[in-house]
Amino acid sequence: MDMKIETEELSVCPVCGSMKKEFLFKNTDRLHGISGEFGLTQCRNCKAVYLSPRPSIKSLPLYYPDDYPPHQLNPLRPSGFLQRIKEHLRNTIIYNRYHYKNFQHKPRIEPHILGTFLTYMFFFFAERARYHLPKALFPPYIKDGKALDIGCGAGHFLIILKDLGLKVYGVEPSEKAANIGREKLGVDIKTGTLLDHKFPDNYFHFITMNHVLEHLHNPVEVLSEANRILHPNGMLRIQTPNIDAYGYKRFWKNWFPIDTPRHLIIYSKQSIAGLADKTGLKLKAFSTTHTRSVLYRSLEYEIRDKNNNYKDFGTTGQYTFSQKLFINALDLYERMLILSGKDAGEELQAVLAKK
Repeated sequence: MDMKIETEELSVCPVCGSMKKEFLFKNTDRLHGISGEFGLTQCRNCKAVYLSPRPSIKSLPLYYPDDYPPHQLNPLRPSGFLQRIKEHLRNTIIYNRYHYKNFQHKPRIEPHILGTFLTYMFFFFAERARYHLPKALFPPYIKDGKALDIGCGAGHFLIILKDLGLKVYGVEPSEKAANIGREKLGVDIKTGTLLDHKFPDNYFHFITMNHVLEHLHNPVEVLSEANRILHPNGMLRIQTPNIDAYGYKRFWKNWFPIDTPRHLIIYSKQSIAGLADKTGLKLKAFSTTHTRSVLYRSLEYEIRDKNNNYKDFGTTGQYTFSQKLFINALDLYERMLILSGKDAGEELQAVLAKK
């Protein structure tokens, strides 16, 4: 692909502003094979890893081709008898366990005693009812609550928030993805960045940034704006790759979430807490989670690197039995690290609030 890429060098950390840094390695676009070589540097102060040189704001969209997965329309939910049972159970759990008063008149499991039993006796039902969100990241019921999803893609998470009774808004740089959300899903998505749209002060009870923070050139500016529009009792939910992940230590430059050059900054708990403090926010909850598919894709990159083989392995289909066994062992070890209190998961999840 013949195109002109503008790059920029960073003299200081884009998160904390420190000049203390350590060069790690150079990397290329492993996902789409678009040209360019970029350096990764780790800040010695906040431990964030960032690209330098990196594509300029003008050039970065060139690394998001039309088939970029988050910009596509996902399959709609299935219908049928089994799906109706699942919806009844979800409504029952959200009403009983999470006290969503607006679910009072939705179809639920009857009789009441059976619904109560299913709500509290099987924790995995509760996790599924929360759409697999960790409990700390699940929004509490707020009457007439408003939610904003920054970098919402085609708006699939907005549909979940809408189902919970929130008035939803999305912001998405991709015109294609925003159009899909507006036309196919019927959600309010504004094209552009958060800074392009001046929402009212203290407006949103729930703001989400689901795998968005790592794509931003200017995280301090964006989180400062998010703080301005966040309700005093609201929550800002962030999910992003975790540079302290065991997978990064094991696979290093072949770790899938490096995703050069779309991921401009990879964060740690320390850098997230520092970024929150710098933008007038505070860290209320933090956790990490294991993701087996990330380990599979990282192994794929490692095999490609060793064999110069650019075959697409998919998620599990092209792996040998021993390779699958190896990944499952890594995943189990990572789970044990997380259970022991280590921030070793592939993805970090943070909840921020106003100070």
